[in-house]
Amino acid sequence: MSRSRAYKRTDVKQIDLAVLRERTLEFGNAGVTVGLDIGKSEIVACLRWPHGEFERPWSVRNPDQIPVCLDVLKLVKSVGDSLTVGMESTGTYGEAIRRGLTEEGIEVHRISGKATYDYQEIFDGVPSQHDGKDAAVIAELTAYGKGTAWPWQADSELLASVKHQVFRAEAYRGQQTQWSGRLEGLLARHWPELTNLLQLESPTLLRMIGHYRSPARVAAEAEAAGRLAGWGGAKLAESKIRQVLQSARSTRGVPPSDAESAWLAEVASNTLLAYRQVQSAKSELEALLAAEPTWSRYTTIGASTLAAIWTHAGDPRDYDSGGAFLKALGLNLKERSSGHRQGELAIAKRGSSRARRWIFYWALRTVQREEVSGWYADFTQVGRKSSNHGKREARRMKGVVALMRKLARGLRYAMIREEDFDYGKLFEDQPVKRKRRRQRRGCRGSSAGVL
Repeated sequence: MSRSRAYKRTDVKQIDLAVLRERTLEFGNAGVTVGLDIGKSEIVACLRWPHGEFERPWSVRNPDQIPVCLDVLKLVKSVGDSLTVGMESTGTYGEAIRRGLTEEGIEVHRISGKATYDYQEIFDGVPSQHDGKDAAVIAELTAYGKGTAWPWQADSELLASVKHQVFRAEAYRGQQTQWSGRLEGLLARHWPELTNLLQLESPTLLRMIGHYRSPARVAAEAEAAGRLAGWGGAKLAESKIRQVLQSARSTRGVPPSDAESAWLAEVASNTLLAYRQVQSAKSELEALLAAEPTWSRYTTIGASTLAAIWTHAGDPRDYDSGGAFLKALGLNLKERSSGHRQGELAIAKRGSSRARRWIFYWALRTVQREEVSGWYADFTQVGRKSSNHGKREARRMKGVVALMRKLARGLRYAMIREEDFDYGKLFEDQPVKRKRRRQRRGCRGSSAGVL
């Protein structure tokens, strides 16, 4: 890379194949690697020879020139002893070429985007980052064995269906959150008492607002009580219905105009539509997992939780160890210590944030179980000598994170051994470790610790 304009790109169609063949015969013994920097409209490829020399980067239009790039890589592979292609796991724009490489029998490795970023200054001493350099960095990290095998593989019918419902639920849940926020603001203006009586995302509240459009119309209709009873069913008490009707008559909110009433009804209807789609996706997930023998025995922890873990982190049984599974979830521990400073342990948060969020919800539900509540109470009391609210909350959150790690390990353990998930086994013979005071290395007024 000492040549001038070393990162100047060459169109993949302009590559002299005869020259490339000769250089492959000369340098292409075991260890040839190619790094791919993936973009929406362009893929930048950089070839690295085993002795450390690089070819100028190739520019590949994505996806039009992927077949041309594959032909060039097949030539290198057929003439040389081996070829490994490295690429980052960012986005889906690289799926087409990854599939093509796998079908052509070319080994594909995944390189962490964080590793590429950290290596940029080590590579050439310059803290710059651009597509040509990134491709070269990926090629070198691949040569050093810093990647993991990443062949393209089609999802099974079950996994494809599960992913469909997970993505559907996530999309509509986001819409539901947005519409609910708008509805909350509108009700605070026009009917502020209502949210103290019914939950904001209650189907009864949403249907009522979508139908009547304003509290005045609710109060004016004689059949309003019957409609509310029909929408709420057995879960909506008569006393609650009377309170809602009374609040509609005496509300201190600003009376909405016709246009505002129409917008209020539209917001409520869209919120209800998104809510129903989320519930439909949850029902589909429960049916899909219940029909599969392996996964059905673990649906007690939550079909949505299982599906999110499988979609965003993969099958727990595919990991070599519990530690590897925790790392994929971003639940592995990191430490920052130097000299006398002993930093506290914290989770890395490098894995799938969506899967980690569902495990967090799982842990919050688990804290309330009888088998876990005692352990959690003891954990939150350890080392707490202050009544400071912030310290108590921090200790509680540490307990939830510790429980998340236990649940993830326990799920993988149970699935590999084809056992039912048992919460009690997570805490067998595991007493809470008491936090010890850190002793000072030197004492004031004495010679201890003084050189």
